[in-house]
Amino acid sequence: MGEIRHKGIRHPGLHEPIVDRELWDKTQLLLRSHAVRHTLRATKSVASPLTGKLFDESGQSLTPSHALKGERRYRYYVSRSLIKDTPDSTGRGWRLPAPEIERSVAAAACQMLSDQAATAIAVQAIGLAENRLPSVFSVAQTWRQHLQSEVEVGEALTTLVQRVDLSDSGICVSLKMPIPDGGGQPVVNAAELIVRRDVPIQIRRRGVEMRLVIEGNRAPAPRADLALLKAVARAHHWSDELLSGRVPSIAKIAERERVSARYVRRLMRLAFLAPKIVEMIAAGRQPSELTAEALAERIDLPLLWTAQEQPVGV
Repeated sequence: MGEIRHKGIRHPGLHEPIVDRELWDKTQLLLRSHAVRHTLRATKSVASPLTGKLFDESGQSLTPSHALKGERRYRYYVSRSLIKDTPDSTGRGWRLPAPEIERSVAAAACQMLSDQAATAIAVQAIGLAENRLPSVFSVAQTWRQHLQSEVEVGEALTTLVQRVDLSDSGICVSLKMPIPDGGGQPVVNAAELIVRRDVPIQIRRRGVEMRLVIEGNRAPAPRADLALLKAVARAHHWSDELLSGRVPSIAKIAERERVSARYVRRLMRLAFLAPKIVEMIAAGRQPSELTAEALAERIDLPLLWTAQEQPVGV
């Protein structure tokens, strides 16, 4: 990025940058998501920036929760009715993967802050002089940069998001942005600029989980399903071992991997997925309900590549 790091502080360097900051931030986020954290159990809980800001149809806020699988920690936002095991009169509740809803809200917030027409209307509603608009737009751009940085997005969501209402048809996002003073600095205790927008979504269920599918240019970037990718990779690896003769039987693979022979046989079918489907999975563009479990256990997968698209939903 054209910077020099010394004793934990980054200084502008004399050399030309090789990559821009946006590419750098995306790469760091990808590296962190793939990093193995051996000391995860000893670390503090990951902050949930939307705590107290997510509300279901009954007006109740969703509570942060988590689950542990090995050394990995999975964060969720869960309706209180599900936590107390007392579903509402409709028998419904929300259990959303925290990283997914946080990315979706951040993407929606970026679009809202880039809409200068909507910002100007909100400025007019609080009686701010029109000559202050350039400074307001500048502050909005700064907040957009915070939302697009994996390091600063959590704090930005905590500060900016006032409320997110969930429904079957979409989410309603309300932002509160501190307005700048005459010198261009945000005034924390002053009146805040309130911007609201309805974001259409589709809901996909994966077991007890819900996933949000946001269409259009407000959708966050696709995210690969690492469990599904691992399953496809293992299937190809096991198939290659059998075909090359490095392993004599499925039973030997099952013994080595400490799984059942049935599981090995079911998973190895993924080695015969059509290249088009594998590319879609690698890019994170597969249907949200297409999981490793669904492919291995529930979907009757034809061997003919052209006949596989309908069963997997692509």
